[in-house]
Amino acid sequence: MIRSAARSDLPRLTTLLTRANEAPYDISVVAEEKLFGPGPLGQPEVRVHGDFEGLSVTCGTYLRMIAVDRAHRRRGIGTALLRDAESRGAFIVAAEPGNYFTPGVIETDEGTLGFFKHHNYEETAQTQNLTCGATPLGGEASRRAGPTQTHSVLKFIEREFGAIWRFEASHAETLFYVEVDGQIAGFAAQEANNRGLGFFGPTGVDARLRGRGLGRDLLLASLAELKRLGFEEVIIPWTDSIEFYRKSCGAEIAHKFVILRRIAP
Repeated sequence: MIRSAARSDLPRLTTLLTRANEAPYDISVVAEEKLFGPGPLGQPEVRVHGDFEGLSVTCGTYLRMIAVDRAHRRRGIGTALLRDAESRGAFIVAAEPGNYFTPGVIETDEGTLGFFKHHNYEETAQTQNLTCGATPLGGEASRRAGPTQTHSVLKFIEREFGAIWRFEASHAETLFYVEVDGQIAGFAAQEANNRGLGFFGPTGVDARLRGRGLGRDLLLASLAELKRLGFEEVIIPWTDSIEFYRKSCGAEIAHKFVILRRIAP
């Protein structure tokens, strides 16, 4: 009834995801990335129920995605997929650092929230995605990292912000960085996660050098690049830095998400 899926199943899996999607973004654009792209914990496992009636994607302890075709809901398919995922050690919903479609369940999706709460999951946090317009006005101090600089920027990211951010930034379409006194002081990535949807981040500045406008400069450089790539709207995901982005680029909260995990029996 439940089996592992292969890349050759991608067209049918994408159709299923499109029919089941309750999130505010076009999942067909990033289906291959979300289904088969690695996470910091390694390669994901994609499982499919029956004749592509539902699927789950797990990576380590994370349930990256679970989806049931709207025409096949309320038949126990979601429950079967969830139990299968749990048997492989997954117990955190959606919020997989480094490779996530959304950072949780969108708060307006009462059906999915109710499903997880019914199955002994509890809310552990809330977060939000912001949106702003792409702009042609770039940061003046920021530099695009070419092949020579990328390794140094990634080392800076891991040292200052950890291995997960390095993992995510290593997949970026473009990396920008700033220097202070000849040393890397901050970075910004774009199109690192959910490539093709106009996602910004991760981004960060050395804690000792904050308050100098470096973060805003990096943000504006990335927004200008996203504009050049054809994006009119930029998504700033999974952030609590609401005032910073509001003041820097006029960003506003677009969607709120609930992060859940299974309660220990």
